Amino acid sequence: MGSGKIYYVYDDEDPVVSVEININSFFSDAIIFNDYMVIGNYCEGIYLISLIDHSVRNIKIRGYFAYFEIDKDVLYVLGCNNVIAFNSDLELKWESDNLAEDGVVCDSIEDDIMTISCEMNPPGGWIERKLSLVEGKIIDE
Repeated sequence: MGSGKIYYVYDDEDPVVSVEININSFFSDAIIFNDYMVIGNYCEGIYLISLIDHSVRNIKIRGYFAYFEIDKDVLYVLGCNNVIAFNSDLELKWESDNLAEDGVVCDSIEDDIMTISCEMNPPGGWIERKLSLVEGKIIDE
């Protein structure tokens, strides 16, 4: 007890939910997305905490969590190998195939295309790819 990182959800000034995650993680982040607090944590995946009924769901992901991107009311979870898209109700929209060996980084989002850097041969060995945000597939140019 007491060795983790704690996130709180407040109703005005009163805490109504607290979530403790492992602090021994490389990547962790928390955001508010629509009616949810979403916490990503390295090997634990992502936690979805409803701001309405305070329910908590944990979604495991392939590899590790790295960070979030949001565009057009879609939440993208980027990790070790791939990208996962969730709609505005945090239902799975699509999950890409493996894109990298050790990290996917969003460089930009324009129209329905995410330009990503993918580490193929760690350390270093980054390549650029374009990902369709409609279906989660690599776009061949």
